[in-house]
Amino acid sequence: MPCLLTVACVTTGGGQTRVPTLEEHCNGGRASACEAWGQQLTVDHRMEEADRAFGLACAMGSTSACLTQGKSRMAQGDLDGAEPPLRKVYEEDLEEGALALADLREARGDVTGASRLRWESLGLDKSTVEFALGWRIPWQGGLGGSLDVNVQPLGLGARRLTLGANVSFGSESSLNATVGYQHFLTNWAAPYARVLVGPSLDNRRAPLNVGAEVGMKVFAGSIGHFGAGLGTSFDGSTYTVLQVGMDWIVALMVLAHM
Repeated sequence: MPCLLTVACVTTGGGQTRVPTLEEHCNGGRASACEAWGQQLTVDHRMEEADRAFGLACAMGSTSACLTQGKSRMAQGDLDGAEPPLRKVYEEDLEEGALALADLREARGDVTGASRLRWESLGLDKSTVEFALGWRIPWQGGLGGSLDVNVQPLGLGARRLTLGANVSFGSESSLNATVGYQHFLTNWAAPYARVLVGPSLDNRRAPLNVGAEVGMKVFAGSIGHFGAGLGTSFDGSTYTVLQVGMDWIVALMVLAHM
């Protein structure tokens, strides 16, 4: 019995291993460890070492570490040093990066640049190209549908202006070019209005379709949106439309798994 206990004690003692520190994990290339180490150093008021840790995590691709490093440098008055990490977050199309960069511009006295960044931030993380499937409910009865391709790059009013193509089908079918404007009330809600112009596919008496829509979109970041609106066409038809939009990459992934 004593022998067994001795063996057990030796085995247990020999099995003990030293747990690597956050610093060692960080130096081994783990961004999350660098960020956690930076937080720990900040609590201990070791700001220079914390800045280095956040910088390593930022270089490894952690946007949250870049944001923390930039804000920390701003708080310490290092405005020039704060810009590179904050710009990196902004270039990842993240609203937090744009807002932090706006604060930096304002601290430098560039009120116009700060205002522009805050205006741009609301549409920053939205899809540049999206597909949208809609259900059109004519007021005179029946049910139709629509398929849209919308292009809304940052260069067009920070995604406020949208260009696209639309196919509408049901009691009346048409192929349309679209031009629209969406006004971001917040980063997730925007009323919109658009004009549709194109040939009618099955109405020889009115070969040209001209229509307009107004409504509201609710966004889920870059994934897509849900929209609801009212529309009317040159032929006199009025309809309610419900629409689900998806980023083109998300839409292709969905189609690939159908």
